Amino acid sequence: LGVPLQSAARAVAIMKASSTAHIGETNSEALGGSKFRKMETVQGDCSALVAEAASYFDRVISALS
Repeated sequence: LGVPLQSAARAVAIMKASSTAHIGETNSEALGGSKFRKMETVQGDCSALVAEAASYFDRVISALS
């Protein structure tokens, strides 16, 4: 694709941060700015799901390195 590996790994790290924030509902209006959108969800502990999703992103980053 012609994308440097460092840039691809950085993009995946940004996607990881965004995804884990949405899964764990730690995103806020201050961080999201005008694009912030809060969706009603069932409250619960999603730490296991956040950890699993983060591990998949880490695998991609390590595969790119």
